[in-house]
Amino acid sequence: MRITLAQRHIFNECKPMVQIDEWIQWDECDLSECPPYREKGSMTAHGKFPKYNYEELPTTFTDIDGNEHNVDDIISIR
Repeated sequence: MRITLAQRHIFNECKPMVQIDEWIQWDECDLSECPPYREKGSMTAHGKFPKYNYEELPTTFTDIDGNEHNVDDIISIR
């Protein structure tokens, strides 16, 4: 499943359930080296999504138990 940068920022906040082999809860993906969720905007223009290369995004995330998983192994999200 292809998960964009914006989705990863949202997942770090809402912590959804994701299915790999079993259902686990997303806890955090380290996005410290990635662009922000949105670029700076104004009061009426809320900013654009930043440009990035999908291949340069982090490939792993941790679940609430502290186990590390590959983002590309996700089958389903709820």
